[in-house]
Amino acid sequence: LDRDLNLASTTLTNPIITTSAAVTTTGTVSMTGTAVNIPSPDGGGVERVGDAILVVAATTTLVDFSADLSTNRVITMPAATVGRRIRFIWSVTQATTARVLTAAGSDDFTGMIFTSITGNAAGDGDTIAVADGSVSVTFHDDITAGSYVDCHCAVAGAWLITGHLVLDAVSSPPVPA
Repeated sequence: LDRDLNLASTTLTNPIITTSAAVTTTGTVSMTGTAVNIPSPDGGGVERVGDAILVVAATTTLVDFSADLSTNRVITMPAATVGRRIRFIWSVTQATTARVLTAAGSDDFTGMIFTSITGNAAGDGDTIAVADGSVSVTFHDDITAGSYVDCHCAVAGAWLITGHLVLDAVSSPPVPA
């Protein structure tokens, strides 16, 4: 397609759009039940994930959780190769069910995730230890927009996980396994 594509008030079911050029959108774009990979200026990729499972692409550097969930969803990491880094952000509040971040193959996680409770001036929250050898981290509901988790690989096969989650309930911290 070598021209503008006007899809105003159009619903596409399971579209696949491939382009070698930049894509510009105007107005509101809403996607659910899909993951969209968008090239980023740093040479990596941005995956915008609605209410869907995801296997993170090998070139992804940023994953945007852009929708709440209708059911628990698994997010599978790429292989932990030295120098890889991926940031997961919540651009909308995850209010209903859980996302389970899972390591690929024999890879694992280790690190700390800091939590705080929204509206709590005392700064109450917790530090969640992710023990070396953990193969998944479950992010329960009640994670507010603006929260993030970073995964860095300095040693092949191991993800160092850090981040700050703002929770709207003290009973919903992440759970490593």
